[in-house]
Amino acid sequence: MIIVGAVFGMMSVSEGRKRTTMSVNDINQGGMFALYQLDKAVRSAGSGFSQNWPLTYGCRLNVNLNGDQILPLPATIAAPFTGLPAQLGGLRLAPVLIVQNGTPLATGSSDVLITMAGNAGFGEIPAEFSGTAPALAGNVVNLSLVNTMTFNDGNLVLVADRNDAQGNVQPCYVGQVQTGFTGSVAVQLPLAGAYNASAGKDGDATSISATGIAMNLGNVGAGNLPGFAVYGVGANQTLMFYDLLQSGGNGYGTVPLADGVLEMHALYGIDPNNNGTISWQAPTGAFDAAQLSNGSQTAAANLYAIKAVRIGLILRTSLPERAQQLIGSPSTATATGVVSPGPLVLFADVPGLSYTRTLQGAEQNYRYRVFETTIPLRNTLLQR
Repeated sequence: MIIVGAVFGMMSVSEGRKRTTMSVNDINQGGMFALYQLDKAVRSAGSGFSQNWPLTYGCRLNVNLNGDQILPLPATIAAPFTGLPAQLGGLRLAPVLIVQNGTPLATGSSDVLITMAGNAGFGEIPAEFSGTAPALAGNVVNLSLVNTMTFNDGNLVLVADRNDAQGNVQPCYVGQVQTGFTGSVAVQLPLAGAYNASAGKDGDATSISATGIAMNLGNVGAGNLPGFAVYGVGANQTLMFYDLLQSGGNGYGTVPLADGVLEMHALYGIDPNNNGTISWQAPTGAFDAAQLSNGSQTAAANLYAIKAVRIGLILRTSLPERAQQLIGSPSTATATGVVSPGPLVLFADVPGLSYTRTLQGAEQNYRYRVFETTIPLRNTLLQR
């Protein structure tokens, strides 16, 4: 019995350490995968519309899909993003937005990251109107463009207008190129499809003036989908994704991306003078998401100043552990009484903007990993 007890004790310790190793490996892999997904989205943000940022940054998006208004955001959307419509006051076009404390959690809250990018792959220079305002024929919105060579059947097209006399950004619309269209010769671009430019919260695309522009965002059918996405932490420590344009066939729900993500927080890297010097800015004050989405030229200039995003993730293992399983001598485990005493700190090298997560009670029986990365916005870095 003594030998059996000893063997059982050794197996128990070995099994506990194996579970610990596997759990830590899981969150290490989950953290790297989550950062990979966020890096792809942020790095390409602004593609297709940042070239004309004074017209596009902050324009209120009007998007109707199969008869439903999907932008501006309806009053309620799927969890964990149910609070976004009220927090934003109407979603507007921007390469990237950080909504501080955008998703409430059982303990604390987590930031929400919104990214927008076209994915045409070619011809991403905006097409100018040929001096004629859009015309409506039935449900078809016809755009008179100088050239339609870069547009094909099924493309999603962003139509934007010049600013008003006070410099305020005007509403913009997303339509879909009519089935069967080819841009080889025609200068009339017909918008008619599941994405209906003849309907919107602000009317329809015929409200755009004769000096408007059209931008190719990508193609739903060809696989080069635009990336208008929301990322945030939901229940069960899951990083969630929401497709703002519903272009990937995900319906109107959210999609889980990575497990083990306890919290996500982010900062803006801004360069107001465009001289290559980045400073870090919390998503508050003039850089609060609602302020950046008010449609003013001041907000557009602040969006233009954003050149990078710094993201911090806190990941946690899925199973609690007993304190004696802490790696080290038994005396150390007994002295601490917990597996992870904390606290956990993000952005520790940024004075005044660091984030500290204290651990209390049962939270100290889990293991944690902290991941940070800085992601440049390559499209806005090229602006001068």
